[in-house]
Amino acid sequence: MLSRRGGADLSLDSLGRLNARAGTAATDGAAADVEADARTRLREAALQRFGRQGIRGTSTREIIADAGLRNPSAITYYFGSKAQLVEHLVREVNLEQSAIIQQQVALAASVGTPTPEAWAATAVDAANGMLATERSCLLVRVWAERDESNPDAVETFLVSDHPLASRWRSCVATTFSTLPPGVAVARNVVVLRTLQWLTVRRARRSLGTERPPWHLEPAATRAFVLELVLNILTPPTSIADTDLVG
Repeated sequence: MLSRRGGADLSLDSLGRLNARAGTAATDGAAADVEADARTRLREAALQRFGRQGIRGTSTREIIADAGLRNPSAITYYFGSKAQLVEHLVREVNLEQSAIIQQQVALAASVGTPTPEAWAATAVDAANGMLATERSCLLVRVWAERDESNPDAVETFLVSDHPLASRWRSCVATTFSTLPPGVAVARNVVVLRTLQWLTVRRARRSLGTERPPWHLEPAATRAFVLELVLNILTPPTSIADTDLVG
């Protein structure tokens, strides 16, 4: 009898501990959901403000109010600072930007040596894809303002020892074998920056209330932009790589 009752007492005690653990886990899960929701609300509120009125023109109080939060230190708590919140958003665009390079490298891996036309079309179409939604247009505008503070970031990455950058330069040299490798890379950097400039301007106009008297849809101007890119990439040159060294 004692052993049975003791067993029953032990079972009840174990059940109590299990219930307590389950309650704690549920509480922790709910708290995690609340924190994730607050981060998302802050991020999206910041995107709207930054993308429409600029990073410098936006206060943390405006973002917190738009997110429906009351803690004046919410941005510091969830992101560390306003600058780190900006970086959090910019990382999304950097993934898209690197996708252009990744798609060109993937193209070369699949076909061996791409034609200049296929190489250029990959970059143009990837850039156009960054304007697919209002949210992506807002991200582009945030990225553009952030890029002003580090204007050599793209160039620094493309000449670095990063594996993706190294593979990309190798693909450039193969695709544009009639050009000196340094000249081919330099031209491709100019193309990426040109596409960036076009994308930023289109994003700004797409978000504006006034519609200009020309096409905003990337598909409508694809042929023109592709021709522009090929005119940068393909002409012969009399310049040697040594001419590019300052």
